Amino acid sequence: MNSSHSFLVGIDTGGTYTDAVACDLATTDVVNKAKVPTNHDDLGACVSAALQAVIDGSLVSSSQVSLVSISTTLATNALVEGVGRPAALVAIGFDDAALRRAGLKEVLDEGAVIFLKGGHSSHGQEMTPLELAPLETALDEIDSRVDAYAVVGSFSVRNSAHESAVADLIRDVTSKPVTCSHELSEQLDGPKRAVTALLNARLIALIDDLLSAVEASMAALKVKSPLMIVRGDGSLVSAAFVRQRPIETILSGPAASVLGSFALAGIGDAVVADLGGTTTDVAVLADGKPASNSQGALVGGQATMIGAIRVHTAGVGGDSHVHNAEFETPQLSIGPRRVVPLVVASQSIDGIRQMLESQARNPIVRDTDGIYLWLRDGATRWKVRSETEEEILQTLKTSTSGCAYEDVITSGLQRNATNRLLNAGVIAMAGFTPTDAMHVLDLDARYEPEPALLGAHLLARQRDRLGQLFAASSVEVSELVYRGLARQIAMTMLRVAADHDGLPIDQIESPLVTEALSASDAQSDGVLSVRVGLNRPLIAVGAPAALYFPEVGRLLNTEVIVPEHFEVANALGAATGMIELSTTITVSAPRRGLFRVHVGEEPKTFYELSRAQEFAEFAAGKELATKMALAGANTYDLSSNWVTKEVAVADRPLFVEAVLTTTATGRPSAISI
Repeated sequence: MNSSHSFLVGIDTGGTYTDAVACDLATTDVVNKAKVPTNHDDLGACVSAALQAVIDGSLVSSSQVSLVSISTTLATNALVEGVGRPAALVAIGFDDAALRRAGLKEVLDEGAVIFLKGGHSSHGQEMTPLELAPLETALDEIDSRVDAYAVVGSFSVRNSAHESAVADLIRDVTSKPVTCSHELSEQLDGPKRAVTALLNARLIALIDDLLSAVEASMAALKVKSPLMIVRGDGSLVSAAFVRQRPIETILSGPAASVLGSFALAGIGDAVVADLGGTTTDVAVLADGKPASNSQGALVGGQATMIGAIRVHTAGVGGDSHVHNAEFETPQLSIGPRRVVPLVVASQSIDGIRQMLESQARNPIVRDTDGIYLWLRDGATRWKVRSETEEEILQTLKTSTSGCAYEDVITSGLQRNATNRLLNAGVIAMAGFTPTDAMHVLDLDARYEPEPALLGAHLLARQRDRLGQLFAASSVEVSELVYRGLARQIAMTMLRVAADHDGLPIDQIESPLVTEALSASDAQSDGVLSVRVGLNRPLIAVGAPAALYFPEVGRLLNTEVIVPEHFEVANALGAATGMIELSTTITVSAPRRGLFRVHVGEEPKTFYELSRAQEFAEFAAGKELATKMALAGANTYDLSSNWVTKEVAVADRPLFVEAVLTTTATGRPSAISI
């Protein structure tokens, strides 16, 4: 391979923009880049546009592309915003109370839980026979309401036979995707595995739609290279691998961002912040590597068992909805819902400007002023689930381009149904955002500012819970939004710093810390002087980075570095990743002198620890060989680590268990040199 004429292409499908870069295979220097708006109703079109722009023929041709790799915030944003396809959970050997303590209610949405008798012991022995008859009856009742299934069994990581049997039955009866919890994590915490598996099931269709769109775009452009995706830990895997385990792409965008930021800035110890349209992701770089989260990724308030970088994701970005939250706080609320900025939506929807002008003339102030709704392209495929939903959709269908919020929603019941339709991607919303505020302040000039000015006026004249006007002018309310967004980002960065330093994160939002951060805005006349900040530089990336982070740096008293190509850092990180997979196998001891290796559907028993460990290493290598082939690596390096737990009984060591972690690392097969 002549590496000087071979290129890696990285794509980042963000909530607001889809970015693409082409970099030299040998040097990773960026030779071309492109950025196009993300169209959530037609991902294929925006991916194709970004690919075509970066493969323009003059610098990079289709035949020279050795690899296409994607990082995506799709799964992360889906969890933050509560978006996902409906899925049901089959729970084997659990009761309702145990699962709901793990946060299952918030994840289920409109899905259902089917409880079955069954389950194993911690040593993999069947405790209760599996009862499948109730499952067949339940499937007839709920299958029309869900798109996928998740299965969790008691101690299934020690014996997966019951989970596998349930999954086989579901596939035979429904032909729908099934996620087994033991396939995603080797950890014992069953309720947490249930949440992880259910989240994975809800994401399958979303990620599959994205991958299909990318594959179609590559085919149309005659790009024949493999397609890879960035996982939450920063490693790459094939499209086939991710289709089975889409939840592993949560924090894909942040992971790629950290890798790309290090490549661009060349600083090994820093705090990295990536500001997008929907979220702001913050992580710590130490010695050139992102700090990892061994306990599992936490996104949108949901704890998972998916390994990922140690990143904090805040539901605030350039396109976050700014609205009146009079019953929650005396200040404006920013996020977590992403909406289309008024300056963007008004370019293609004439009704938005007409709505804004009409509401500005109306002396009656409503908290829904400046909000516009319309049907998305996929609305025709939605199965209506209530009369209220039907009313909303019929109202929107009467207008070719949508309606003002106040013309659609007239009751609290309708408002709740609208939130569900927004979460499901059936309808779209435009409203005032930080992007609009920046246009009012003349800090952003990409779009015609008049819709932003009207939206700011409507927001400024609203009143908070204390009855006070938000602001005296459009400029003043936009300045409040600008500073409010910067403070939310700064507070997230303080939480990240506290987490990294082992300090109590819940104390970050204490009145003292809040006052210290506020003190950066103005000199206090009080006796007490408190300051907070960062001891490391801040690497800021993402399209709006140059606009917002100078204020964040000022609040945190730290240096801000906005490197070249900052707007496509995620795409660069995606292009330059490696494939890395790990597996964990436990050897337990049901009694002295008996060692049980927990692999597959039936544990293997040995009477010598050395034989058990030898078999465990063989099984780990065999499992990783299969996974690495699916992930896209034909050659790789293996490393193993044993952690043995013993207790002293009568001054003699008693073996409890040994845990083997084996890791495989390699380059994608297409670029192995």
